[in-house]
Amino acid sequence: MRTSPVPLHLTRALGLALLLALPAMGEVSGAAEAARVEVIRRALPAVVKIQGTPTYAGGEDAVWGSGFFYSKGRIVTNFHVVDGLKNLTVTLNDGRSYPADVFAVDRGIDIAILEVHGATAPATLTFAPEDEVLPGQTAIVLGSPFGKRNLVSLGIISGRGPFDYVGQLGEGDVGVEIPEILYTDARVEPGNSGGPLLDGQGRVIGVIDAVLGGASGIGGLGIAVPAYLVVQSIHDLEEYGVPQRGWLGATLVDLTELDPLTLRLAGLESAQGAMVDKVLPGSPAEAAGLQGAKRDRYGKLVELGDVIVAVGGKTVKNRFDIIREIARRRPGDEVQLTIWRSGEKLIVTVRLAARR
Repeated sequence: MRTSPVPLHLTRALGLALLLALPAMGEVSGAAEAARVEVIRRALPAVVKIQGTPTYAGGEDAVWGSGFFYSKGRIVTNFHVVDGLKNLTVTLNDGRSYPADVFAVDRGIDIAILEVHGATAPATLTFAPEDEVLPGQTAIVLGSPFGKRNLVSLGIISGRGPFDYVGQLGEGDVGVEIPEILYTDARVEPGNSGGPLLDGQGRVIGVIDAVLGGASGIGGLGIAVPAYLVVQSIHDLEEYGVPQRGWLGATLVDLTELDPLTLRLAGLESAQGAMVDKVLPGSPAEAAGLQGAKRDRYGKLVELGDVIVAVGGKTVKNRFDIIREIARRRPGDEVQLTIWRSGEKLIVTVRLAARR
């Protein structure tokens, strides 16, 4: 089928009409987009790039992450962003940089507070209530991926669930007291850690912590520490200087790490739970009479310690379940531990203390 050519004057008129129909440069295409752009515009001045150099010998290359002002002189970020760094600086949205010091840290949920010197926050962010985070709602990530300031990614809250990725955030006990995390499909890259995860109203619903499945958006999911945990941590750190979650004072070993024959000989039919390996002097565990394992001079297990199988009546699978159940409580709270000792099940009541 043949078509006839369009006359030149009609072509020009049609092109002009199409151009007039497009939004002008700098405009947005609808009310929803305009609202989102305004939310981001208002939030960005509160977001900072954090930079420092490693304290270890030969560590000269700058390391960076993100953070945000929650008050006029203080910034919240991840502990793993600032861990082991010196000469900390924060760079504001407009490019000005100021020195900063670590005010307090909460390794258990991977949070740190920085105090900024010589600058007042150009803006601050507020936190959303815990019960207002739902799968499918808008998720906005702000920060400094790859060290590039003031970048934005957009997605949804993909869900929330237990934090099963301890060990990805740093050494030792970093992140072990995070009971649950938020997932988002908004793009998260190296350098976004410590930055805010916002809802559609510009409220903080989480602090970006890591990316699962690889960076650069290749099948990755961003994970964030929920806002309610961060708010509680900030309150405790500002008032007491240290976290105020419950602490048991015992080192634990998963039953799955022990010889199955040893467990069967002790009368245990399941590998769910964790063994008390060492009881720290002066700890709540010692006061409650918990018994640690006995080992020979080479560290080989000779006799099982108490095996914790439930906390507050709730069955636990491993040592992280126990740590998190204890951390849900406050210093001074009493909690009942269901333990297995010498072939019988016992209930032990422990009065918790603050982590040292």
